[in-house]
Amino acid sequence: MSSKRFLNPGGWHFGGGDVMVETLLGPCIAIVVWFPAARLGGICHFLLPGPRRVAEHARDLDGRYGHDAWVWLKQQARVQALRMGEAEVKLFGGARSLANPVTRRQTDIGRQNIAFVEQLLAESGVKVVGRDLGGEGHRVVRFDLSSGDVWVRRGGALTVKTRKEATQ
Repeated sequence: MSSKRFLNPGGWHFGGGDVMVETLLGPCIAIVVWFPAARLGGICHFLLPGPRRVAEHARDLDGRYGHDAWVWLKQQARVQALRMGEAEVKLFGGARSLANPVTRRQTDIGRQNIAFVEQLLAESGVKVVGRDLGGEGHRVVRFDLSSGDVWVRRGGALTVKTRKEATQ
């Protein structure tokens, strides 16, 4: 591998060649898009679905929000004269990264992110060929832009103790 790139939360990358993009996910989601015929692909790492709704031609996009990140990926494909209908899409993340029995479902950001991304892609009509979503712990995702291969390594969740449990 001649080049490695680490993708921070809110980051994105699109291209090809001998590049390995890596990111670390908890409740965040990574969308990986691969165009096999063109040997080009993209990845985004978003934190929240977000309240933002931007136009498809918007220039002021914020990668921390799923909708904006998806618009950016589609824009990059369009610039390369690629159609999203030809893409292979993979989804990763949405886990609970803290093992805490008192966490309520309505505050579970990972679940909210999963519901959002699955609805977004269903409405977009793209082909989702792989997903590793939910659960507990973290994921390290590596995307090889020379081949389109994606590797995932999982890690455990951190255990959170209440103040009372910590003093016992």
